[in-house]
Amino acid sequence: MGNVAAFFASLPAGAGKSDFLPALARTQMVFPKGYRSSYLLHHTINFPATRRVRYYYANPAAAQAAKEGRAMPNGTVLMAEVHSAKLDADKKPVVGADGYFVREQLPFYTGMARDAGWGKDAPEMLRNEEWNYAAFTSAKQLRPANQAECLACHKPLDKTSYMFTLDRLTAAAKAR
Repeated sequence: MGNVAAFFASLPAGAGKSDFLPALARTQMVFPKGYRSSYLLHHTINFPATRRVRYYYANPAAAQAAKEGRAMPNGTVLMAEVHSAKLDADKKPVVGADGYFVREQLPFYTGMARDAGWGKDAPEMLRNEEWNYAAFTSAKQLRPANQAECLACHKPLDKTSYMFTLDRLTAAAKAR
């Protein structure tokens, strides 16, 4: 599965003759308006290898489903702010009092969302139910992307609604 995803991801959008490629190169997801004021910040994690810190947000539908122990419903939107870390004189990330890298710039966002029929065009071997994935610029514009890598990476997570952070979202939603 990983090799198939890597193959599709290596092709530029619109390349090749595969019927699957157009479905993997587009997304139904749009940047959610006002996510910071209405979404639940449920997880923060440092990525030392890339010198980035990510902040994960979930919309109210996702938070409610997690709180109730249900699978993520259609209408779920999850966002991640991907910040570069401030670096010290030795080019190492500066760590704040909270244990997380100090944010410097917000180069892009990533997101995943689901709605009825969104998964129908993905090949079965990569399909994650109704999930679509997207990347957005710091100006909140859709970045060209191929969803094959996202689909392959999340595919084994079918027991956790295809999410890496479901346990964190559940804990944060219950603590509210």
